[in-house]
Amino acid sequence: MVTNRLYRGGRPRFRQLNQRLSPIQRKERRWFWITLSVLTGFAFLLRLYHLASFPSGLFWDESFEGLDAYSLFGKPFWRWPLFFTAINGREPLFVYLVHLAQSLWGPSAWSVRVVSATAGALLTPALVWLGWELAPALKVNYRKQFALWNGLAVMALLWSQTVARLGQRMSLFALLEILFFAALWRAWRVATRRWWIIAGILAGLSFYTYLSVRVIPVLLALMLGYALLCRRAGLRSRWNGIAVGLVAALIVVVPLLIHFARQPADLSMRTDEVNILNHGGFPALFGNMGKVLGMAFVKGDLNDRLNYPGRPVLDAFLLVPFLVGLFRIARRFSRPAAFFLLVGLGCLLLSTLLSIEAPNFGRAIGALPIFVLLIALGLDQLLAWVSRWRPALWLPGSMVAWGLLSLSAALTASVYFVRYARYPSLFTTWDTGYTQVAHDIAAAPEIRLYAEADIVAHPTLQYLLSDQPAAKLPLSMDIDNRCLRVAPDMPARYYIKADADIRGVDLLMSYLPDSRNGVLLSGSAEQRWVSIIEQPADGRVQFPELRPLPRSFQDGIELMGYWVSPPATDAGGRLYARLFWRVTGRPTQSYTVFIHLSRAGEVLAGSDDLPGHGACVTSDWRPNEIVVTEMQLALPINMLDGMYDVMVGLYRLETMQRLEVAGNADGQVRLGLIQIRQGSIHWSGQN
Repeated sequence: MVTNRLYRGGRPRFRQLNQRLSPIQRKERRWFWITLSVLTGFAFLLRLYHLASFPSGLFWDESFEGLDAYSLFGKPFWRWPLFFTAINGREPLFVYLVHLAQSLWGPSAWSVRVVSATAGALLTPALVWLGWELAPALKVNYRKQFALWNGLAVMALLWSQTVARLGQRMSLFALLEILFFAALWRAWRVATRRWWIIAGILAGLSFYTYLSVRVIPVLLALMLGYALLCRRAGLRSRWNGIAVGLVAALIVVVPLLIHFARQPADLSMRTDEVNILNHGGFPALFGNMGKVLGMAFVKGDLNDRLNYPGRPVLDAFLLVPFLVGLFRIARRFSRPAAFFLLVGLGCLLLSTLLSIEAPNFGRAIGALPIFVLLIALGLDQLLAWVSRWRPALWLPGSMVAWGLLSLSAALTASVYFVRYARYPSLFTTWDTGYTQVAHDIAAAPEIRLYAEADIVAHPTLQYLLSDQPAAKLPLSMDIDNRCLRVAPDMPARYYIKADADIRGVDLLMSYLPDSRNGVLLSGSAEQRWVSIIEQPADGRVQFPELRPLPRSFQDGIELMGYWVSPPATDAGGRLYARLFWRVTGRPTQSYTVFIHLSRAGEVLAGSDDLPGHGACVTSDWRPNEIVVTEMQLALPINMLDGMYDVMVGLYRLETMQRLEVAGNADGQVRLGLIQIRQGSIHWSGQN
């Protein structure tokens, strides 16, 4: 009653309030803020501790967040995208904040994760505020403790810890959602225009965070319907405030709505992909119901980026308080706050209920504050029951509640930093190998660097090396498809995945007889992932199988010679040709290599492809290096006896214009002749 009387024109008179408090009340208030500060400090510790190094890698989606944020440098803010289409589409606010972090710390795992981790830490004070605002409507017995218990309970959930330390936007959505709910309840309670505007702004901003926000209008519509039926008088006195808040929300969200109106495919990009009705229909949806209902205490998310696989939301310490809190709001379902919590729990779980891979803790993140509130509400109810039975047990009971939450939070931290850290699949899940290669390259001396194509193209490598000079970036090659690159005039380092074709690795090392082969380990697991081949500055370069056939092409490309597979293959088999190219000047275009079988000028068979199936295109070739490409030529069945030409060359795919060859008007070089005699192949090379 005192608090409500002190609001005039929406501005609390804190000095008058402090004067009206008794010394005991002022002491309680002081301890409330001290406790909140301590809890918030612990929250930041849990979220930020070793954030850049654990999880030990920066996985695919996190790297795309970082790449999109890095792409904003040099663009005026009014040209920043309102929707990012990579990895199935993303709202922009998280990317904007990561861009700000990169301005301070550069492109790194820390820059991507610090936004999510900070938002995750701020869940603690935000939930304390939400608990404080809801407490009168929930008729809690101990308002200050109830509010603070919310701030501690969220740290007791492994769910909040894993999501907070994941460099994606779920924690940011959860934070804005909680702040919106708290501002909304405060606006309803104090009925001032300022708080309706704040609630509207927070609601609008939440639509720039994460797809799951789209279920919130469903919850608000149900709350409005409830108010029309059961709280009409209170609603009538707040229509103006609600209208102001709605206008504020629309003003904030209208740029995004305009974007979706112009690009309607972006609106449904992700929902169409994960919609459970598109992956099994209603039987699959009914199966999801059991999984989502069981996520609380039976079986949780199996995705080891979001959870210790299968661990439910609640541990043994939190289960009873949660069930008591759920029982309490079910009994008081007709009251606004209870209706909000119960219906909100159902609505905010729709995102995972209606999608594949349920229960998905990322899509269900909107329900996190409801779980926390129910735990705190259950503890409040248990303490009230104990106090009524034995009033002297209030203090011990309160200490037990604090101890229960603290023990659960400590065990959760232990599960995350110890048990989860040892989970065997994390090396692959978090793209740790790619992260290690990126750090190794960043620390490498100024030498020529090569790596397999899928390593070079991986977003983790591209992001973590995005601020490195061009000379530090590895050049792409393909061991399996035989596009090998050698720098004969300088030291070089090669990064080759351990599962690469061993024949390709042996071939490369035969070209570099003085090279050394080492292994880049995965860390504590000692898991082999990438081999490193080091070619010293004075190391020999040789090509034992090379048959010289020097021919000069245009645009800085020279054919040194070739190798052709032994001619024991019958007609109808395959001919393998290895081509050795010397780069005399960096090519300006990407050329397609061809190998054709012809007779009397007529092409009978052929193979046309970018070098290494596009793994090492000619426009990426560097002066003075030697590139070895391998082609396969499928020989026609039932070839007639006679002589056939094997021709090679390069052309520009867009124009079909062949690259000119010195001394050859038709832009191709004859490697040799195939003679078919009684179904057998005889090869005669050209020297």
